[in-house]
Amino acid sequence: MKGFLKIMGTSETAKKWVVLAILGCLLFSGTLFLTNLGKRDLWRPDEPRYAEVAREMVLNHQYLVPRINHQPYTQKSPLFFWMVAGSFKAFHKINEWTARFPVALSAVFCVLLTFLIGKRLFDISAGFFSALLLATTVEFFWLVNRVNLDTTMTLFILLSLYAIVRALKEDDHQNLWFRLAFLFSGIATVTKGPLGLIVPFLTLIVYLLVKGDFRTFKKVPWFSGAGIFLLVILVGLGPTCLAGGKAYTRELILRQTLTRYLHGINHRKGFFYYFYTFPEIFLPWVIFLPAAILFALKKGKEKVARTSFLFIVIWVLANLFFLSFSKSKRELYILSVIPAACLFLGAYVSAIYKGAFPSTLWFRFPVYFLGVLAIVTGIAFPFAPYAVKMRFPELILPFPPFVFTGVLMIVSGGLLCFLNGARKTKAVVWVLILSFYALFFAGAGYILPQFDRVKSLRVVGKEIQTLNEKGYDVRMLCGLEPMGILFYTKLAYLPVVPPAPWEMGFLKTTPKAVVVLMKRQLPDFARMANVPLKVLWKKKAGGRNFLVLQPEVP
Repeated sequence: MKGFLKIMGTSETAKKWVVLAILGCLLFSGTLFLTNLGKRDLWRPDEPRYAEVAREMVLNHQYLVPRINHQPYTQKSPLFFWMVAGSFKAFHKINEWTARFPVALSAVFCVLLTFLIGKRLFDISAGFFSALLLATTVEFFWLVNRVNLDTTMTLFILLSLYAIVRALKEDDHQNLWFRLAFLFSGIATVTKGPLGLIVPFLTLIVYLLVKGDFRTFKKVPWFSGAGIFLLVILVGLGPTCLAGGKAYTRELILRQTLTRYLHGINHRKGFFYYFYTFPEIFLPWVIFLPAAILFALKKGKEKVARTSFLFIVIWVLANLFFLSFSKSKRELYILSVIPAACLFLGAYVSAIYKGAFPSTLWFRFPVYFLGVLAIVTGIAFPFAPYAVKMRFPELILPFPPFVFTGVLMIVSGGLLCFLNGARKTKAVVWVLILSFYALFFAGAGYILPQFDRVKSLRVVGKEIQTLNEKGYDVRMLCGLEPMGILFYTKLAYLPVVPPAPWEMGFLKTTPKAVVVLMKRQLPDFARMANVPLKVLWKKKAGGRNFLVLQPEVP
């Protein structure tokens, strides 16, 4: 594949284009990811729980062992929670925006790294379009707007892969780049487990074996790299494991990693789960994947392009196969292979944009399909509040955001069909990217916040806070604490009532005692309490019916 630098001319001009591309990636992803972070509440189950762990770190000044409601939180290592706690302290605010900021910032750098990797594998143009495709991929954008560890882990995985690509592409400082790959892989592993090591180095090993490049394989500083990796693990997890003790360490390292992979704890799926869900998480761009495959097969006859495509394909397939053997499966576990798919497709988009490859029916038909789909969906979208009302009777949605988004879809779809018919390929590419940018921006800022009532537990937390301020002895029934209700109570601790009759004595002896529970827990609780109860407050929130009960005792 001819390098974009040759098209641009002088190296000085190329440097200017690199700077412009970097600024474009930062502006595009920064405005898309950072603008609407605080528009909606934290949604159960993960967001309020993760944010609560970081909030308790700040409130209690205890950073080594993550805790929730004063109990050790053993499911995740502390690095991500340190980042969120750091955001709370840096902005002097504990809210939705500051909780999501580390994730969004990580995503911005993921986009930038996708550009840098694409620039090394192909050229500036391919890297740039790959980065924009990543920013407008549904699954990636969805996780950017959530408090989650996977986006941050993906950042360090991409740093490791970028270092590997640099090491493979140049002989100067090769050992340094390989050692940096081990360093970032260690940080990714500390963030959320062994995928931080497996994704970059499984890709490297399989790539070198398939190429038969044993000379480079021998040049990899495996021993010193392993030492760097282990040192990062020791520094990142050692103090926490020492402070948490044997039980904490066993739970964090063995059960949450090896047991989850080999035997599964939850989210058990079949072997081929990732292969039939990968197209779903690569929406909307997966529709152009057949065209990109044909392009790769043709350009793969050229040596440079062949090795670049080979690296990307191994990045995707090797890791999908490895993760398919895991018993526990979730879509977000394969987030780190989405940038590879975007690089694969970005090379094709760049080629048709520059006219280096014809925009055949394999490109034009998907564009027509997306255009017609956008028009039809846009016509129907203003009626979405009626459909939502049938599913969630308690939810009343305003019409203006849906009307505006529907008009946006109709205009975008019409433009796509017109420009595609006129063979304006460059314009089609930009309308596609900018349309999804606008759609995602509108969705995050104006559509998703309307669903807080069925996804957020804010009203429950606020009610607990109000009762506490009025002097009530508020406790919650065991089983509610993992739901993250505490974040919106602004309390440092909320007593938990174990589901046992001998734990219910406080209902008869404690003045103004109240218990928070879910409606489905009421029959068992009433039987164990063995006292007359009255409903002090009830509300449906986060898709659950909550009650606050008080004993009817003189």
